[in-house]
Amino acid sequence: MKNILLVLTGGTIGSSCSDGIISSESSCCRVAQLYNEAYPESGIYFTQVRPFTILSENLEPSYLERLVNFISSKAAEGYDGIIVTHGSDTLSYSSAMLGLCLHGLGIPVVITASDYVPDDPASNALYNFSAAAALACRMKSGVCTVYKNPCCKRGNVFIPTRLEQADRINDIFSYAGSTPAAVTDEYGNIEQNTDILTELESCPAMPQLSQISLKKRVMLLHPSPAADYDNITFSPDTAAVLHLTYHSGTIPERAAEFISKCRKQNIPFFLCSLKRSSQALYETSSRLMALGAVPLYDITEESAYAKLLLAVNLFPDNIEGFMKKQIYFEMLSQ
Repeated sequence: MKNILLVLTGGTIGSSCSDGIISSESSCCRVAQLYNEAYPESGIYFTQVRPFTILSENLEPSYLERLVNFISSKAAEGYDGIIVTHGSDTLSYSSAMLGLCLHGLGIPVVITASDYVPDDPASNALYNFSAAAALACRMKSGVCTVYKNPCCKRGNVFIPTRLEQADRINDIFSYAGSTPAAVTDEYGNIEQNTDILTELESCPAMPQLSQISLKKRVMLLHPSPAADYDNITFSPDTAAVLHLTYHSGTIPERAAEFISKCRKQNIPFFLCSLKRSSQALYETSSRLMALGAVPLYDITEESAYAKLLLAVNLFPDNIEGFMKKQIYFEMLSQ
């Protein structure tokens, strides 16, 4: 018998639909019920816990802090593995944070979600949950995210720090590096890259990341033709700025004055993400870096954000050093 800790946080996979309204206020985990009905001889006992219940669009750093600390506190209670059910909207952000913080727990952590509520015939909830359960029993340690994209016959096993959020048109999660780490069926059988589990299990843990405090905040900015830097203000707890770039590694040149404003207030300014494979920088990026913008290379928005949150809160005297260190496969070039 395998004892799996089932950490329920809400989201579509933990919701029900009534009169066209999806609500996360449910007294039971419906997808676990469906799994037990489909696989009555699975040999898995689920211990269900709810550290909080939210729709994932409401995810904030305080929830990330609570989730990491809650799971860490349960790791020594004799479970064979942990499954985290999560909403799909911010699945990639929590996956990045859990991957960075929890890969050294000594037991596996598998994160999953669904596109529709579990009772919807079109839902991938049971498939994803079944694959997650199998992997939680099979893995020795490490963190991964499991999800079957729409129109795909098989699910994906993602390295959690390389997962990118679903697009707004097709609801398809993408993966930095072009292809997912592996492909799995609903029974957790790895059909491609069969060495992925060994790779996920082998990464040494970083110290001090199992219990975290995220009181200091990171301001996350996106480039756009409508960007208005003149009206951006800092809150008292703003400790860093993470500005995403366009795909070519650029942001609007009018950000220059904002970078200078950050420097005057000793707030580090990071650019995410530039490509180490590029032969040259665009002149706008070069000018901004000369003003103090710190480039981050070959890393997703989600991992850069999670990592910078950890850096400003846990390693405030070595923020750049922490950002440049590989923690859990988040930097593609290494």
